[in-house]
Amino acid sequence: MPKPPTEDLPTFLNRQAHADLVTLLLELAQEHEAVHARLARMQLADQPDKLAAGFRKTLTALKRSSKFHGRREAAEFGRALEGWLDQVERELLPKDPPAALALFQAFIESDASWFDRADDSDGVIGAAVRAACRHWLRAAARCETPADAWPAQLLDLYLADEYGAREALLRDAALLLGQEAQRGLVVRLDADLAALVDSWVAASPALGGPLPHELFTLSGALSLLSESLGDPDVKVRATLRYSPDPNPVQRQSFARAYLEADRPADALLWLQDSWGHLEGARQDLLAKALEKLGRFEESVPIRRAQFEQTPSNYGLDCWLRHLAEPARTEALAQARKLALAHKNAAAAATVLLELGDADAAEQKLLAEHDGIDGGAYGSLAPLAKALRDHDCPRGETVVYRALLKDVLDRADTRAYGHGARYWARLREIANAGASLLPLPPHDAFEAEIRTRHARKASFWAHVNDTRRDREA
Repeated sequence: MPKPPTEDLPTFLNRQAHADLVTLLLELAQEHEAVHARLARMQLADQPDKLAAGFRKTLTALKRSSKFHGRREAAEFGRALEGWLDQVERELLPKDPPAALALFQAFIESDASWFDRADDSDGVIGAAVRAACRHWLRAAARCETPADAWPAQLLDLYLADEYGAREALLRDAALLLGQEAQRGLVVRLDADLAALVDSWVAASPALGGPLPHELFTLSGALSLLSESLGDPDVKVRATLRYSPDPNPVQRQSFARAYLEADRPADALLWLQDSWGHLEGARQDLLAKALEKLGRFEESVPIRRAQFEQTPSNYGLDCWLRHLAEPARTEALAQARKLALAHKNAAAAATVLLELGDADAAEQKLLAEHDGIDGGAYGSLAPLAKALRDHDCPRGETVVYRALLKDVLDRADTRAYGHGARYWARLREIANAGASLLPLPPHDAFEAEIRTRHARKASFWAHVNDTRRDREA
């Protein structure tokens, strides 16, 4: 007889005796501080003032701590901050929105404490502050404060930002403000920006002096409101006030905003003439605008030229997407020819696999195995997997050797765990007995690696699984 479906956890728990669950929670509370704290807060569910006081006490302790969190520790610190925010929203906000709002605001205004005590290279602290801004917006929306009071409070909190992490206050302003209130903020900021530009022009008639920092603050605020409103005109108008002849970076941001707003005709206005070093981006945006307008006879040649310059599966799909069936057959043949001739063997092999020619992909890699850039992890890792799926062990070997050499040559200790896996897979391929010709034998490759990198003890610890840091 077939087994009955596995019972999910909520259903299982609902079947248990109340006394058994109480006993279990008490055991967990004794063993785990987080469980004990959660139960203690549950006892205060009907006393929101005391619950808020407990949350504020935790926030004060977080602020007073002098511990600095390095890059590895910052992720845990960021999770702790977001965990506190989630607890406040889940447990206090339904009971007392104003108290929750005050806590979220205190957290945002304490951002210096978070940023100054952590290496935020991975952006986890910034993510926590942005999350706090969204919590603030949702809490404010549940308060009974008159709606016309929020725009000024919101703007004051945003303009006090010294770390560039409060943008969610305006980008997600729709969580709190309606269209009319947001438009009112736009009018106010636009007027302030116009006055500031006029003052700057009066002080620098030749327009040779540096632009004031406040100008970019106001322009940035308008750009964020532009996103919230879905109205690129707000962003464009703000930029043109101080930059009447926008540079390629600004034109690119205009075109993207109009495309995201499904206004391709307006995007085309900013996609004329060359963008110099950003010409590739212009061509891509131009093709997208033309495609949205149904002007495929103009977009297809652009897509083909992009593929010819940099073959990729994405580029191939863009080229073929709007071709009639007879033209697709010819394009596929041309794509194969271009891939075979392309100097980047890894990119070419990726396309050849997509075209269903695994043998050609493997031969391309074998012919140019010394020229593979092992630093291109983002494209090489999926390529190795695809080669394995297509039973191309020699091509897979080329890719994993390149990846391993790059990790070791750069002495990237954070990637040694990956390197050990490459090492193991290469040995697995070699032990399967398939010929690797014309590549050097696996034993010779291993010997070379051992000789060149004999002193990288941390890597060899990963290989031998004797490292202390098991988390890697």
